[in-house]
Amino acid sequence: MIGYSKEVADRVLRILQAGGQLDQDELRNVMNQQNGKSPEVLSSLIHNGFDEEVIQTILSRAYALRRKSVTPETIDKDILKSLPIKFIKKEGIIPLAKEGRFLRVGAVDPTKATLGGQIKALTNFNVEFFVIKLSDFEACLETEDIKNLQTETEAAKDKNGDKPMVVQRRRTPRWNAEDASLVAAFCDDMLQASIDLDVSDIHIEPFRDTARIRFRINGVLEIMDSYSNYLFHNYSAVTTRLKILADCDISEKRIPQDGAITFKTKDGEDVDTRFNVLPSKNGERIVIRLLKGDPALSIEKIGFAESDLTKLIEAISAPQGMVLVTGPTGSGKTTTLYAALQHINHPGKNIMTAEDPVEYYLEGLGQVQANEKIGLTFESILRAFLRQDPEVILVGEIRDQQTVEISVKAALTGHLLLSTLHTNDAISAITRLSNMGVPSFMISAALSLVVAQRLARKNCQSCLVPDTTVTEEILENIGFDADEIENINFRKGGGCGECNGTGYKGRQGIYEVLRVTAPVEEKILANAQAPEILEAARLDGFKTMQEISKEYIRDGILSIEEYTRVLVVN
Repeated sequence: MIGYSKEVADRVLRILQAGGQLDQDELRNVMNQQNGKSPEVLSSLIHNGFDEEVIQTILSRAYALRRKSVTPETIDKDILKSLPIKFIKKEGIIPLAKEGRFLRVGAVDPTKATLGGQIKALTNFNVEFFVIKLSDFEACLETEDIKNLQTETEAAKDKNGDKPMVVQRRRTPRWNAEDASLVAAFCDDMLQASIDLDVSDIHIEPFRDTARIRFRINGVLEIMDSYSNYLFHNYSAVTTRLKILADCDISEKRIPQDGAITFKTKDGEDVDTRFNVLPSKNGERIVIRLLKGDPALSIEKIGFAESDLTKLIEAISAPQGMVLVTGPTGSGKTTTLYAALQHINHPGKNIMTAEDPVEYYLEGLGQVQANEKIGLTFESILRAFLRQDPEVILVGEIRDQQTVEISVKAALTGHLLLSTLHTNDAISAITRLSNMGVPSFMISAALSLVVAQRLARKNCQSCLVPDTTVTEEILENIGFDADEIENINFRKGGGCGECNGTGYKGRQGIYEVLRVTAPVEEKILANAQAPEILEAARLDGFKTMQEISKEYIRDGILSIEEYTRVLVVN
């Protein structure tokens, strides 16, 4: 029976009961008829006339997926052929439309969004899921197009006997799965491709019946389908080769290992990487982080607004104080810190850095790589730094109470200290320091500036089109008022040769810069809550990342979809 999983049905029924939207007598009757099985109960309620809009709204909010209305007339016949009919009917999903490199798929049950990898393997399209109504899905199954596809599938099965149909990939794999001598060349090609595509991370992953390589490009993971066949048939050989390059123990497959790979590009340049291998049920998973060397970026060119740039330069030019950069992994924190170091780096300053690992190499800096295995922790390095007569100290990340205590003391005793924290926004950094045991009077005295940041994919300016997927409800949730919704021309990249059909080209830094002014200091000393600190910061022209992003949306730089991906926390 096509419908909902028990997890989804139970959740919806609980919400409906809590909201008083279900007639209890009717519910009891239906449950008796369906022997208390919640998926069948929910389907029965819908078939008996319950408002399906309510259920769709609940599922959309509970699983953070957008809704979609579907009719048999709105589905393209060619799109239906992109997935096997048996798969469509079994999973309760249906392909809706192709946009650039994305395939939009409707799902009755939102937990089916976990099938994105399988659909990608079948179609070679990235997948975006929407919640659709059960009734809409059932209506689509009754169309002649679906029935014809089923007839064609059955005819093919009769022709081939009991042999399963083989779904052909769109790309022909480059690698011969029978030739294990190509392992070294395979690894070299993969690493070179990561440079050509400006990849930040390589994910190598085994599964029971397949294996895959994913590249993180512009902050988003993409499957490199052309490698999958060879990788699956030679997985052990590939992992062994990479572990040798990373100087890891190839005989040890029970515990995680860290290493590093340095390889030469086709242009003769050395590229350093950070390597991690992790045992899993189906084999060893590998993640390789590419360290791009000298960023060659000036602080003026990484995307700060003029007023925020002035605040940052003033803070890093001061003789003492603490400057923190916050944001999730992959948001460009290290790049910002090193651009700042480049700005103040000159022979008259002694600059020391403690990192894990050293990602950028800058001439004139004393760079030390942490190694916890031998006791070379951030804490021990910092203590040693204070005996090296530095003016500027960079700590890769403040992770624990010992490190934060030494860092704050360094900032209070005539040193400029730069570091990173993992917080969602700039004001949360103050709360985080307090939670780590730093007294409020020390925070107010030591902290000079906090930068919170994200990296978002920019709309390709060569293929901008109106964004027809945006709804008034989505815009209101983001914070646009009625006048803005009426007057702004919301746009996105449609997909073209310039952006390889993705609709995105390049990335835009989104920064909020909190300067610890006198009003902010007062709020910190008073242990004020975040809204009060925010109000004090606004006196200095502070803008949140959400407010800055809305300006980028108005200018056609960001799409609503990318804003939601990067900045909306569900």
